[in-house]
Amino acid sequence: MSRILLCWEMGSNLGHLSRLLPLGRRLRARGHSVLAAVRDLASAGPILGPAGIPFVQAPFTSVAARTSTQPANYADILRHTGWADAPQLWSVTQAWVNLLRLFAPDLAVLDHSPTALLAARCEQTPCVLIGTGFELPPAIAPLPCFPGFPGATLENAARAETEVLQNANRVMEAARGPSLRALYELFSSERRWLTTFAELDHYNSRPSERYVGPIGEIEQGERIEWRGAAPHRIFAYLRRDTPNLAVILRMLANCGDEVVCYGPGITPLPADAPSGAELKVTARPVDLSHLLRDASLCVSYAPAGTVTTTLLRGVPQLLAPAHVEAQLTAHRVECVGAGLAVPDALTERRAAATLQTLLSSSMYKTRAAEFAARYKGFDPGKAADEIVEDIQSLLSRRRPRAVDHSRRARLEC
Repeated sequence: MSRILLCWEMGSNLGHLSRLLPLGRRLRARGHSVLAAVRDLASAGPILGPAGIPFVQAPFTSVAARTSTQPANYADILRHTGWADAPQLWSVTQAWVNLLRLFAPDLAVLDHSPTALLAARCEQTPCVLIGTGFELPPAIAPLPCFPGFPGATLENAARAETEVLQNANRVMEAARGPSLRALYELFSSERRWLTTFAELDHYNSRPSERYVGPIGEIEQGERIEWRGAAPHRIFAYLRRDTPNLAVILRMLANCGDEVVCYGPGITPLPADAPSGAELKVTARPVDLSHLLRDASLCVSYAPAGTVTTTLLRGVPQLLAPAHVEAQLTAHRVECVGAGLAVPDALTERRAAATLQTLLSSSMYKTRAAEFAARYKGFDPGKAADEIVEDIQSLLSRRRPRAVDHSRRARLEC
């Protein structure tokens, strides 16, 4: 059977692992040899380990450039994560090249792994891509500006692409590989699947793309029962870097509704929370399939996986996005009409007013319910099956790769 490398290079938290897990399980069940290269080993252990999926540390840029401005486009994201520094880009690319040569995969499945994709191009390793709309930008030159950001101008987007494209081609030239005429060519592969829905695509709906919906799979978490005494039931997913975290926690503690908050790394309750506050904070993952049945609202920092999962259950959203991808997710939710992002200059009074707007207006519940109705019966497992069937079809038409270990191009920048 075939050797398949699963890659996760950029991004944080559990969303990427949750997408690789069902693919790894299914590919192993078909007899393929699977290895995962993951950004976060600590998270991978309890998720991939029990599934019997071996994993190693993925190469990535550990220090990102600091910037006080919003990125203009995806090329600008790359510019601030190592691609503006040619020697640094060469180093990470070379690390991926070495991994590809060591494992010699017949196919690489890439989840938000642009430098791994560059290395695969150097090595002529066949690739398929999975990810959200944000992680798989459109085939436009230059890569399009992020929608809804005043500073994201075409001029800034073009400047960012010129810089990173030049450095990428220096690496390709040293590897004697085909140069890139535009950055979007890097993301052109034999297959790419958007693990989201068209309404939530960060670049708006793209008719030419293949939307399969979310495939995330994580073992069920802690089962928590709603007590049912409060008027509303709110599920929250917050992290330490959530903007205005203290204000949001105080709002939830004082709102008079029942709140269950999955908050890894945050303190149990605000110091000034009233006694008897209906706010439960847990650091353990929560069984959402049970909890969302009676949830009135989801409050989160707008991770794509959580937003999609809760919308599929018809739950409106209150969002406090921490970074550009989350901001774009929040924007799409507002366009659907199924939620609101918290105001920039957030006070507890403004936060409470936004919360009450969401809970008292039927519009948001109606829009969320309409979204859920459109995708009634959606099964993440069947979506993962579809991807694996496609991968199997690709592999069946290929002969196993003949690896030429004598090809030792020196990648010098």
